[in-house]
Amino acid sequence: MDWRERIVTNPGLLGGQPAVKGTRLSVAFILDLLAAGSSEASILVGYSRLSVDDIRACLRYASASLQPPVVTEIDAWIDEGLYGENSQLNPKHKHRGTS
Repeated sequence: MDWRERIVTNPGLLGGQPAVKGTRLSVAFILDLLAAGSSEASILVGYSRLSVDDIRACLRYASASLQPPVVTEIDAWIDEGLYGENSQLNPKHKHRGTS
């Protein structure tokens, strides 16, 4: 299951915080319940519109948001090659013949 099917952001809902689709429950709220020791079963009893998959999508969303972005070799080359310290495209680079 992909968390993107169950977690949405909408500027008009909860100030744009990530939330469980079809509810007004933020991912942070669900994570806070879990962190406080609530079980999946007790959360499901208290919030009948949620499913186990919704709770797990919140956990997957949190995990994905903590992962560092993947930098590919081409990204690194672009960063260094085009905008690196010695690149002529770098605005701080001093071109030959200029002071």
